[in-house]
Amino acid sequence: MTWTDNPLYALDTEATGTDPETARIITVCLGYSGMRGQFGADNWLINPGVPIPAEATKVHGITDETASVGDDPAEALEDLRLLLDGIAHRRAPVVIHNAPYDLTLLDREFRRHLGTGLPEGLIVLDTLVLFRRFDLTTGSRTLEQLAAREGIRFPAHDAEADALASLRLLHILAARNDLLPHVDTQTLHRLQSGWYHAQALAAHYRRAGNGDTAAQPSTSWPYIVAEVTS
Repeated sequence: MTWTDNPLYALDTEATGTDPETARIITVCLGYSGMRGQFGADNWLINPGVPIPAEATKVHGITDETASVGDDPAEALEDLRLLLDGIAHRRAPVVIHNAPYDLTLLDREFRRHLGTGLPEGLIVLDTLVLFRRFDLTTGSRTLEQLAAREGIRFPAHDAEADALASLRLLHILAARNDLLPHVDTQTLHRLQSGWYHAQALAAHYRRAGNGDTAAQPSTSWPYIVAEVTS
């Protein structure tokens, strides 16, 4: 038996923007796959307390009117953090596509509304990092494009659909690779940090070679640690 035979969780968010330092969460899903292959999810619609930019609405379709009936951020985030804390204590993996965005966003929202950051000890399996490392196919590895390539049809930029698609993609990748399922998840978590660092730098140097003058991106994984001021 490998970790692919055990329950896995998955996380995805939709927010007011693309900068995890300032964006506010609107929807969040904590999905899971059970030992018998079943899928399920818990979802929260959150009133972000700020206007949703039109650019964000174009991506996920959520308007100010829709979000206005959402949960209070502190109450919803407290429920979610308690669940994540329990998952961390059970050492169960959480699957995320591009973890540094979602987890940095969550960390900042937890700090903003609860006065504390992410629970310690989360084991993360990042499908973006893992596909870059174990899948030799070239081309974009956005969640939407990977899913399309694998025949997974889902409404992109819907938190529940994205979370469950990431679970399915991880199972597909593991089934194709003899090594991946037999590396324990704590070791995979540690290895992904180094892989992400190398992948981020390689992408930056490729862009720089094509004339892109953007600053070097953060190479922190699975999230960017907050700067705490005294």
